[in-house]
Amino acid sequence: MKTNVTTDRRRGKRVDARLQIELQLEPGGPAHPASTINISANGVYFTSSRFVAPLTKLGLRLLLPEGDHGAELAVDCQGVVVRCLPEHATPGVHEYEVACYFTDTSPEFQSRLGHYVTGHI
Repeated sequence: MKTNVTTDRRRGKRVDARLQIELQLEPGGPAHPASTINISANGVYFTSSRFVAPLTKLGLRLLLPEGDHGAELAVDCQGVVVRCLPEHATPGVHEYEVACYFTDTSPEFQSRLGHYVTGHI
């Protein structure tokens, strides 16, 4: 008898987060607003009014809260889309759920994002 075992392949803890982000779908192109569902040190899951195909490289600007006074810190990074639901651009769909893996590994980016994530676990 075969058992069905599901494993979570994520390397980083995810935290629920409703953060504003801006997506840049092509270099030098316009920014498109989106909102996160959750985030980890390795990636972000967000909603978008636009379909974004898997393997699309994105420029991202995350707006992370800074302190208790309501200020936000803009953190720029790069990522690649690993999943989009629905899986195709669909007429009548107004919101897509997009999973994006961060490809930016700069120490400054990792430090800022890691500080935010660990502060919300």
